[in-house]
Amino acid sequence: MDLSGIAFGWAVAVYVAAAFFVIWSHWKGNENSPPAAWWLTLSGWTALLLYLGGLVAVQGGLHANFRTSLEMVAFVVGVLLLAGWRWKQQETRAAGLLLLPVVALLLLASRLLTDPPAPHHPVMGPEVLLHLLLSLLAYGLFTIAAALALLDAFQERALRRKELGRLFSLLPPLSQIEERLFNVAGWGFVLLSFSIATGAVVSHQTLGTWFTLSHKVVFTWATWLVFGTLLWGRHRYGWRGRRAVRFTLFGYFFLMLGFLGVKFVTEVLLHRAG
Repeated sequence: MDLSGIAFGWAVAVYVAAAFFVIWSHWKGNENSPPAAWWLTLSGWTALLLYLGGLVAVQGGLHANFRTSLEMVAFVVGVLLLAGWRWKQQETRAAGLLLLPVVALLLLASRLLTDPPAPHHPVMGPEVLLHLLLSLLAYGLFTIAAALALLDAFQERALRRKELGRLFSLLPPLSQIEERLFNVAGWGFVLLSFSIATGAVVSHQTLGTWFTLSHKVVFTWATWLVFGTLLWGRHRYGWRGRRAVRFTLFGYFFLMLGFLGVKFVTEVLLHRAG
């Protein structure tokens, strides 16, 4: 196995270990995550950085195919978790219950795929890279928002049914999770807006038009409209609770269809370059 494969294998292993530590910590009733979970996440993220850096060096850029997209999403979610852990530890630890296993599953799923057909040219150029970076950061933030929405739904259901178990007692207050959900979704919306703008610039430079009608563009605009409506409703009418959860998950569904769904259908099912 080459160094790239070793780095990738190490990333998967330590992300699985970090997920185990966080889940085990909750199960044991600890209010704080074990420090080992953060260091394991940092180790996995660093290994994934080395792996992706090796791809860039070999390919002269990144082929933004379905497999690499899964790996880049895992990379971005990992770095956002690391930053959040130092900023808002309780909420990030709670989101990590869902997101750390998801990161490990994304990496494992990318290895189960056969070699995808690569586009003719790797992702290069400052405008394209900026667009890709903004898109990935927006996707990562919306992924965290979706995890917070699921935790919000879990707590709301537990309160309604008066089923207050051990997990409920260890989660942050419902109002705190909702506030963080809207903060994260707001920043994701800003980054997605800039991503759409830079995407228009890239489209104009490469195709000579500011707007192309494609599945990816349609789903991206649908995501933008759903989250824009949610944030406007929050500001104007104080939307929260189940309505906020539904809008968040609905918008994230559109985002998955646009960012990963189209690539999956094109490359895995139709065996064509994305």
